Amino acid sequence: SLLQEMNVGIPPVVLKASRTHTATLIFLHGLGDTGMGWAGALNSIKPDYLKVICPTAPMLPVTLNGGASMPAWYDILSLDENDTNREDMEGVNWAVEFVHDLVKGEEKHGLGPDRVMIGGFSQGGAVSLRAALTFPTPLAGCVALSCYLPGKQGDYDNLVEDKLNTPVFQAHGDEDGVVSYKRGQMTADVVQTLVKDHKFITYPGMMHEATMDELQDIKTWMEQKLS
Repeated sequence: SLLQEMNVGIPPVVLKASRTHTATLIFLHGLGDTGMGWAGALNSIKPDYLKVICPTAPMLPVTLNGGASMPAWYDILSLDENDTNREDMEGVNWAVEFVHDLVKGEEKHGLGPDRVMIGGFSQGGAVSLRAALTFPTPLAGCVALSCYLPGKQGDYDNLVEDKLNTPVFQAHGDEDGVVSYKRGQMTADVVQTLVKDHKFITYPGMMHEATMDELQDIKTWMEQKLS
């Protein structure tokens, strides 16, 4: 995926830990957004020992949006739940490798993968879920918001041999008009068979967005898993 390689130029937004840095969260934005899009919200809930990295996706032409270029982790061909070729899986796998490399990059700051959480919203959440399920060792956690598992669900059974030790926090609004709540539920059904510790929270009335209630729940969950 040469196009993605050429386009990675914008440095990530990094929120430093305000005291001794003992954990990191890598968080991926949704389609058309940038690392700035989530920095403010995450800054408001991060514990003082946590560093947050919010990378910006490369500019890619997105088929779903008539080929217009925008920050995207991979090309989306359709949102049809029955279409098995909805996501460009080559692009998805590039993005997963990108996240894995960021996780490994924290080792030079003295943090093993078990002190690194990954997460994201929508398309970014989809990448983070796949990245968590395919990382060779347990991560501190995965925060998957308003998202789905990219590719064929059945493929995941072959990817994961034993239930994983990486805890997953998954959240979805039941009024989501972009990634349907049903797709979130289907994703939750698959993920809970693959990991030992899976929490799925439904937010009544929430659309394809984040709310203060949700951010508070993320904060509580992160502190629990990192303490």
